[in-house]
Amino acid sequence: MTAIPARRRRRMIAAVVTTSLSVVALPSGLFIGTNSLLHASGGNSVDSVATLDIPATAVEMLAVLNSRNEVATIALLAIAPEGKGGTIVSVPVGASADVAKTEPPHRLADSFATGGLAALKTDVENLLNITVDFADDVTAPELATAVSAMGAQSIVLSQPVVDVSIDGTSTVVVQAGSTTTTPELIAAALASSEPGIPEAKRLPQVKQLWSAIADGGFLQPAATSASSETSLSPLGFSSLTTTSSYFAALFAGEIDTWQFSASLFTDAQRNPNNADLYGLNNAEVLMVMASVVPSALTITSNNIAVMVDVPFANSDTALEAVTRLAFLGANVVLVRQPIEPPVERTIAYYNDSIARTEAEGYMSLLGPLEFVESTDVISGVNLRIVLGNDFVAFLGQGSSINTSTSSTTEPK
Repeated sequence: MTAIPARRRRRMIAAVVTTSLSVVALPSGLFIGTNSLLHASGGNSVDSVATLDIPATAVEMLAVLNSRNEVATIALLAIAPEGKGGTIVSVPVGASADVAKTEPPHRLADSFATGGLAALKTDVENLLNITVDFADDVTAPELATAVSAMGAQSIVLSQPVVDVSIDGTSTVVVQAGSTTTTPELIAAALASSEPGIPEAKRLPQVKQLWSAIADGGFLQPAATSASSETSLSPLGFSSLTTTSSYFAALFAGEIDTWQFSASLFTDAQRNPNNADLYGLNNAEVLMVMASVVPSALTITSNNIAVMVDVPFANSDTALEAVTRLAFLGANVVLVRQPIEPPVERTIAYYNDSIARTEAEGYMSLLGPLEFVESTDVISGVNLRIVLGNDFVAFLGQGSSINTSTSSTTEPK
């Protein structure tokens, strides 16, 4: 179950020609307080401190168990750098684990069945290329207690949620249509599953259920102060030692949700046993992880580390940029959605000639870049790219390889 970085790289190269884009907002994990890293003057200069760090985040891998002691639902609970609010990321239980070529493919849920929580945690970390801070498996009553702060929420389901008990008895947990739910009902629904029913039919329900929990969060914009706008020093998350504490942190602020898209494997090579086995969009995984849990990401190559600012309120542009950078071999370590409007030209801020030289090769897939030398240092980042309107125009031209470059030195 050990992931191989080179294999992740090959999967990302394949993703460059198979990415399916959807026009939806980026996860909000790093949207709140986005100017705490960059000075508010258009996002183009960094405050005068010696070194800034990638925002510290805390993340839990949560497995919700059904009445048959199987994994019914998997999610990441990612706490925002401010320690309040964050993102719930829904991970399909039928996602194919990242295994070596000599190992037979298996679903994430199978990892728990054969090796328990530790095996599931390892496979989720390898698949998403992250390190989680805490892992837990909970039953429906335990989850209901953890999310009790959500109160009553309304949901609309296109089909009912059905659970099958260990003796084979089917029970409708939540009816189709509009329903006002309680924490107990939401938890029971997330702990429900039917053997033999494709997960693809259940994923829309799961998304709605997590969204109902997210609606119980409280929108509390992070307070701004001189210290918060000039530092992103790692916050202390030592109190986050239980699932209840993670949900308490989420409910203290705004909660976003994201559900990874999944494609059923139908070919004999990837799915020889014709299981309910799905592949994730690796570019989407990288984009989301670099946005909501950047400090948990694992570097997979010796190439430069890149931070990407995407001043567009949708994920299609971000996904294109991340896919192309990963294809070119860059380590995308942070993706943010600044509140400032986009500028005309895409700007690449670099600290040394090595980063600039490598970035000059990016223009074949990113379009024209304006290079700006900067003396500011962000720990763990070699290059910061701020996408401009010309990148969107470049995409609309069919990714022409004709590129241009200009170079300036950032004003002191």
